[in-house]
Amino acid sequence: MNLGEQLQRLREEKNLSREELAQAMNVSRQAVYKWENNKGYPDIKNLIKLSDLYNVTLDELIKGDRSFQKKIVIDQKRIKLRIYQILVL
Repeated sequence: MNLGEQLQRLREEKNLSREELAQAMNVSRQAVYKWENNKGYPDIKNLIKLSDLYNVTLDELIKGDRSFQKKIVIDQKRIKLRIYQILVL
């Protein structure tokens, strides 16, 4: 199941309309539509909000969608720099 299908299924299980979800997430109804139809992806902040709202892990949201996983890019240098700043400063 791809991410969009997963998001739509979870929303429907909560008996939420796209409009209600959009209001809860503080995004547009069109953004929710795009996520559910794989025309766009939520950013990491919204993925976290969705996982909290639906009471699922981030793994559960994204592991089923290999194409989405490939779009996630982790900048290792920035992460290491940020960790260094937290530990040293």
